[in-house]
Amino acid sequence: MGTRPCKQRRARLTAGALLALQISLIALASHGTAAADSPRPSIAVTAAGAPAAVRPARLRATAVGAYDAGVLAAARRYARSLYRQASAVSTAGRPGGESGRPGGKSAPGQPVRLGHAQATQLLRNAGLRWMSSGGCSNRRVGTCTSLEAVRAATVENVIALKRRSGCPVVVTGGTEVGHAPGRYSHHRGYKLDIELNPCINGYITREHVLDGVRGDGAALYRDEGTVYARESDHWDILFL
Repeated sequence: MGTRPCKQRRARLTAGALLALQISLIALASHGTAAADSPRPSIAVTAAGAPAAVRPARLRATAVGAYDAGVLAAARRYARSLYRQASAVSTAGRPGGESGRPGGKSAPGQPVRLGHAQATQLLRNAGLRWMSSGGCSNRRVGTCTSLEAVRAATVENVIALKRRSGCPVVVTGGTEVGHAPGRYSHHRGYKLDIELNPCINGYITREHVLDGVRGDGAALYRDEGTVYARESDHWDILFL
């Protein structure tokens, strides 16, 4: 039986509408779900003046690039802060680049000296501890442990000792009063006391040369520029 002309036209319009809807759905899918490894061709928008569609892979690349740039910028800022901190110590002790005031400016022939807070912060950042039997840091009190006016080179060297040995290092004596006087003394920032422990005891006695006994009976070990004196409850270390 033949189909009437009006019914045929209605069927063609319905099929055309379904086809248009299918094309629209395909266009939307190509924007949101196209795989990066098999990109579909860009679908141009037919509206006048509208730009061509952007592939999802390109959108993802743009987003990842922006994220990576942010991460790299943060990493660079962190690295610069670490570099500035390390530079404060690593330049210590160089001729013509030292100072006689805590955390002070350079003055030829004088050692760079740090304030107590500055020195203890450097120790903490490097994994060392600071301890005071009196729970204080006043340089004028013998029961305190102070690093006020310590040489930056001394702090640098005790940090290097911790890194070489891999041992825990706890500073128990600094520039406070009560130590023996002298040109290369605690008070002048050349010496530190550190707590005894089996790890650091073994490292010093194994890796350094036994070099006699001090007047007070302390065994002396030394390497180039450093003398370790084994006292009853701590190591008394001279960093030259």
